[in-house]
Amino acid sequence: MKKLVMIGLVILLVTAAMAQAVTIVYANWNLSLDVEKKIVEEFMKTHPDIKVEFADLDYGKYEDSLIAAAAAGKLPDVIMIPNIPMALVNDWALDITAMTAKDAEWENIPAPLRGATVYNEKVFAVPSGFYMLGYFVNEDLFTNYNVPQLPYAPDWNTMLSAIRKLTIPRDGVLGIAEEVQIPEWFPATKDPALGYFTWDGEKYNLDHPAFIEGVKIAKQLFDGKFVFDSLPEEQKQQYNAGWYGDVWNQGKIAIRWSGTWDTTSFATLPFPSRFIGVPEGKVTIVGDFFIISKTTEYPEQAYEFAKYITFAKEGILKRLEIDTANQWTSLPLTTEQAVLDEYFKVKKLFPGIDEAFARISEGIVEGVKIVPGYIQSRWTAPTGIKVGDNDNASIGDVIWNSMRGNVNIADYAGQLNKLANEQYKNAIEKIAVMTD
Repeated sequence: MKKLVMIGLVILLVTAAMAQAVTIVYANWNLSLDVEKKIVEEFMKTHPDIKVEFADLDYGKYEDSLIAAAAAGKLPDVIMIPNIPMALVNDWALDITAMTAKDAEWENIPAPLRGATVYNEKVFAVPSGFYMLGYFVNEDLFTNYNVPQLPYAPDWNTMLSAIRKLTIPRDGVLGIAEEVQIPEWFPATKDPALGYFTWDGEKYNLDHPAFIEGVKIAKQLFDGKFVFDSLPEEQKQQYNAGWYGDVWNQGKIAIRWSGTWDTTSFATLPFPSRFIGVPEGKVTIVGDFFIISKTTEYPEQAYEFAKYITFAKEGILKRLEIDTANQWTSLPLTTEQAVLDEYFKVKKLFPGIDEAFARISEGIVEGVKIVPGYIQSRWTAPTGIKVGDNDNASIGDVIWNSMRGNVNIADYAGQLNKLANEQYKNAIEKIAVMTD
């Protein structure tokens, strides 16, 4: 009888806990991955007072579907957001400063990503993914052609020399896959005050001599036919390739720009590759971010959930345990050494990543998801400049044609800089109203 009474009490307690459970609605464009579904299940096992449901959205039209949900008053509680400024302009994001201030684990998030969540001195997002951009090398080509292997973060002249030596037309070997990223990272190697695409935290600096130099270097590489896209069509045909990625996979490109999300596939290629970051050592970071909706009824529980599946020690270790299909490509969102040791033991560290991770505190974050008005400042804003048959080329068109056409970037750098900063100013003014 005593056992029956005890069992009955347990059932009553469990039933009471289930009755008191709150429901958090969650949206993430990665929910097709088993590991993302499993981590939610693990959270609910350890947090029986919180039930998580997936948002009823058209995930094929993610951004439009979120806008529609917000208009209908049905915005999810925790949302993987295409970019933070979008959420701020639409007044979707909850100020979570008070919650992060009392959370000791928040300080373990790599500093550049923590800083990327702050607007008007308030925290509005939770980092949910962490990747690095940089160059990968095909070590076999360096060995086969007796070119010294490049170290992590080589100096630029050494890397440029390797590109030239490993562009060997007779063998169909190319020194570098693509040149167009150079003006985005190169200025930061010349001036420590600059970040990605010359952003310094307050403004763009496209009239900086280092930006102009970076564009000109890119043009020299394109004009010298060191990159795949610069080759005549008859030369491209030898690879039977749709783009430079196919040529890289064939082992015919010495140096390729990519993100660390590709390390899983690169590890399966028939040649050894290694991550060398960018010349001179600035780590270039790409983040994904969650927001907690301003309309949530359960902000504390929503934060607890967002934390568990992103940067919490408990959640990171659980991901490592359940990711049997190796779907989780993010680097760990923590600097806690015990967690890093376990992560890199399980994930079998890709060569070069350890050296990059050691310099993460000095990282610069790519601006698409964090800088207000970045898309307009970097690509889409019309300039009034005539390029070819286009009487009103965009900023992106002018820069592109400075690398691959007949535009002299020095003639327009000041004009582009003024316009890029105007786009930022317009965007930040809208956000200031929402975050005040």
